[in-house]
Amino acid sequence: MLDFIKYNRLELREHKGPCTPQGPGFKRAHKYTFDLMGSKLSFRAPKQLHIFRPGSEQYTPRWFNDELEALRTGNDPTKTWTSRLLFLRKYAFYGPWFTGEKANASFAVSAIAPESPSPNFNFLHPRAFETAISGYLTAEYGHDEWDRGEARYTGPLNWNSIKGLPVPAARLLVQNSIDRHRHFYFFLPVSRNRIITLTFSYNQCISGSFEKRDAAINPKPILELIDQIIDSVEFTPSTELERELNEIRKICPDLSTSKEFPPLKWPATVDETGLN
Repeated sequence: MLDFIKYNRLELREHKGPCTPQGPGFKRAHKYTFDLMGSKLSFRAPKQLHIFRPGSEQYTPRWFNDELEALRTGNDPTKTWTSRLLFLRKYAFYGPWFTGEKANASFAVSAIAPESPSPNFNFLHPRAFETAISGYLTAEYGHDEWDRGEARYTGPLNWNSIKGLPVPAARLLVQNSIDRHRHFYFFLPVSRNRIITLTFSYNQCISGSFEKRDAAINPKPILELIDQIIDSVEFTPSTELERELNEIRKICPDLSTSKEFPPLKWPATVDETGLN
């Protein structure tokens, strides 16, 4: 109860000095389960009540049975990837004692697939999965240039191969050091041509470099929430999918992604498949 009073949306005074804001707690985070073509994806995420703000900031679908067929062409200029939003949360992080909102974060779960899927690619194989990640990120960010042909975004950064799931999985960061944007991704395939993405981004309510922002408004509570959501992800393959995974294990016993993945060479674009 004290935290609710100490950390709230009211801004009645200016906070001086470094600040560690507080957002929603994870202990009471609800578990959400999606039935994806017979397989089950689940994760935990808190819901935060925003007074006088749009209800769309806390989007939860009314059904958890999505066959992943109704994907729409995305916003990337190449129009090579389709997607569908499955889940959305937007969180506010408040400073202490009526200093108001100091940071905000968003968390979205989407299904993605190439507009023109290639029969030669099976995203359940870790190398094909990595190719898909490269193609998707390039379609989203590779075209965005700064002056003199300099890429506005850099990625993937902080590549981390995720263990403990029955399919290949990876988390990474895409960063814009010019406009100060950071996007965290968690990818895992749920079929031979469908991938689920968990996307996180956050912003501190102050201008300046990443270093200046982090010194003024501590990102640790936001990063901890991202880690907690990712760590809660569980995936149970359907009988049919498990059979397909066993076939892949015959030629690739370890379904893990690469331990390292260097940043892609941007500016760049992808061909009509969205992969090459």
